[in-house]
Amino acid sequence: QIMKKLIAGLAASLLIMSGNVAAHADHGKISGQVAVEVAAKAAKQMTFKDYGFDIGKLDGSWKDVSSTSFAVASLERDYYVVRAIHPDSGEKVYFKIAGNGMVIDAKETNDF
Repeated sequence: QIMKKLIAGLAASLLIMSGNVAAHADHGKISGQVAVEVAAKAAKQMTFKDYGFDIGKLDGSWKDVSSTSFAVASLERDYYVVRAIHPDSGEKVYFKIAGNGMVIDAKETNDF
């Protein structure tokens, strides 16, 4: 009985994941808007954890920065560069976002 439930749950999980992959496969690369959303979410997460990027952990004020402070700075062959400007301090952070939506790096200068 437990095994049947486990297999059914696993099958449901696989269907959900494969549907998500298929949706992304149609598009190939994420859009600039999605890259901006990914960078905005990453900035918030980086206020409480250092993810090993060049810039390290961001100060807590970044968690309140609106996504309107983020914009695509450039589209490179395999990634986006998203620039964030803190509205109060003027501090800039550049995010390197892969075409699949993964954050590759974040730093204070756009020299990826």
